[in-house]
Amino acid sequence: MIAQKDKTKLLISIVSYNSLDYVKDCLLSIQEHPPACPYAVVVVDNASQDGTAEMIQKQFGWVTCMANTANRGFAAANNQAIRSRKARYVLLLNSDCRVFEGSLDRLVDFLDQHPQAGVAGPSIINSDGSPQHSCRRFPSMFAAAAHSILTVFYPGNPFSRRYKMADIDRSKPFEVDWVSGSAMAVRGKALQQVGLLDERFFMYAEDVDLCYRMWQKKWKVYYCPYSKILHHIGGSSGKGTLRAALQMQKSVLLFYLKNYGKTWRIIWMPALVAVLALRIFFTMVKLKLGKGR
Repeated sequence: MIAQKDKTKLLISIVSYNSLDYVKDCLLSIQEHPPACPYAVVVVDNASQDGTAEMIQKQFGWVTCMANTANRGFAAANNQAIRSRKARYVLLLNSDCRVFEGSLDRLVDFLDQHPQAGVAGPSIINSDGSPQHSCRRFPSMFAAAAHSILTVFYPGNPFSRRYKMADIDRSKPFEVDWVSGSAMAVRGKALQQVGLLDERFFMYAEDVDLCYRMWQKKWKVYYCPYSKILHHIGGSSGKGTLRAALQMQKSVLLFYLKNYGKTWRIIWMPALVAVLALRIFFTMVKLKLGKGR
């Protein structure tokens, strides 16, 4: 059932940008597998040129569509949706995601049963059914450097596997440093305490930053395997392009400056900048080699 404005238990926030087919599939999956609790869906369209906003208004009258006149970015657009109505829980859901039967109920139930949880991330799977590494550790400067450089050509290196928590049993819920913002359930009360998404992050790393602030305020972050959501990586963000790579490195640098800039870790900042530049170079090489095949 669709909730009245003052009775929403679950607010589903979806940001779209020129991803009409994905948005439509996402909304159809919610329509097919809605949560049992009072809920609302808000789509914030960042000035898409593919008719996304018009499609939603015509085909999904139960969805609130907020059409921006410019691309405000992922964090700012989600904040628009969050501010639009009060809700006990907020699910940040990428437009290129698809929910299954019970996906939403199990996330809500988990938060109901774990009052200390500020954030809960579901098990996220790829288009082919393989698991995504959607829960991770806060990396040390050295680990971040090793992961950033090695993962471009050697994704299975030990540093990346540890950072991605690749070898941990995921059959039961467990505490993690952070979960992917592609599908992230957040407690409204916790958001009121730690603040909304930092809008300085146009795209990427806003999820890391939010979870970091959750832990600082004594809220816990969990991985919840009982809920499963499909995510077509890159369907909504263009991930895998040079532009996306540049934005990612910019966001990583912002995260370190914001959270570690006033600590002793600032001495490593020149090294981090060098590593991120090297990561961009390797990405360019990889993309060029890919086009040459």
